[in-house]
Amino acid sequence: MSTPTIFHQWAPWWTPKQARCFLNDVEGVIKARYGKYRIDELQGTVTICDNDCVLGLSNLAQTCRRLDPNEWRLTIYSHMARLDEFSPDLLTERLNNYEQIRPDLRVRIVSTQHLDHIDAVCTPLPLGLFASLSLKLNDACCPIDRSYMKRWRVSKSEVMAIGLANTLMEEPLMLQEKPSSDKGFYIFGGDSLFVSGHILDFARNTAESSSWGAVIAVPAAHTIMVCPISFNSTFIDASASMLAASHLCYLTGPNSVSPNALWWRPNQQLEPFARIDIQGFELLAPMALRKHLRQIPEAD
Repeated sequence: MSTPTIFHQWAPWWTPKQARCFLNDVEGVIKARYGKYRIDELQGTVTICDNDCVLGLSNLAQTCRRLDPNEWRLTIYSHMARLDEFSPDLLTERLNNYEQIRPDLRVRIVSTQHLDHIDAVCTPLPLGLFASLSLKLNDACCPIDRSYMKRWRVSKSEVMAIGLANTLMEEPLMLQEKPSSDKGFYIFGGDSLFVSGHILDFARNTAESSSWGAVIAVPAAHTIMVCPISFNSTFIDASASMLAASHLCYLTGPNSVSPNALWWRPNQQLEPFARIDIQGFELLAPMALRKHLRQIPEAD
């Protein structure tokens, strides 16, 4: 396959030529700073051979998309410089001391692609999402490999609970937009990559919701969208608007997570609500919820 024919799913907004220009800058920076590397153009990943570190390029591409191409190289350099914190020796030394790193454990919501190259400590969620145990670093985060669990001598449930408690206490989630006359859903956000973890204990943020809960989307690591379920035509319009906004946020990023939507209820497990991709929309809500949704009267 020749380079001009490659469709870059990790950067669908660029032409093959634009994506190649971006990759050229990435390769130039990586080679100058780290030496040997392997780049997977189809998957959008780069492997730093000396660190045995695999870095996804989709978030970096989303950042560069908003910039003039003349600014790409410096932006890429600044982003790649954070890999110094991921060197095997430094990470191993830090992660071996469980008591020291406990306050820096967090839980974030990620998609499958974030965990492809690691045996991660995580909990599966619906529609290809995972609650991933991570270590908070200065300007980044590192998913925790299962190999450290034996050294720590703690159970997965205990360490996930600690990570979630740290997330809820140290990574505040704030209401950014309330529903308006033309937008019947809420937008929550925060300053860190970990605020998405709040969906695992979301009751404190949805005091107004009924026992039927809400439709929740996590299009990006910093963003949670919520549409309370009500059985009237307002919910149909509001949920459709939210799903469209969530898909757009997912496509533009940065730090995209998922375009799909989940059904949240108080004291219940998260369940699928809808899958959204370039093929369209697929309602996946459980039959009990679908039955009630079908009874919603049409708007006048």
